[in-house]
Amino acid sequence: MRALVLLLLTLAAAACHRGAVAPINPQAEVAVTVDNQNFLDMNVFLIRGGQRVRLGMVPGLSSRILMVRPDLIGYGTELQFELHPIGGRSNPVTETISVHPGDVIQLTIPPN
Repeated sequence: MRALVLLLLTLAAAACHRGAVAPINPQAEVAVTVDNQNFLDMNVFLIRGGQRVRLGMVPGLSSRILMVRPDLIGYGTELQFELHPIGGRSNPVTETISVHPGDVIQLTIPPN
């Protein structure tokens, strides 16, 4: 299977009230919206500081929202996502991104 190209877009959730930014809730989860356009089911892992944590599985040709526990996210934590295609040979890894509590991350897995 040829290497998958991953598109990763992070949208920071910033709430404004009268021109001031609301304080970040350190207990807010991070939502990872995964759009799997591939035929293969994918196990999604989070990599942080060498630690690999399974977030869940996204069936082929479907979308899921996976939540990241607050204890895995700090202020400006740098993360990567690793995908393990069930029945595939490669484990593509995304670029490193900076994530804050309450962020929403869009992860698109393209077709082969």
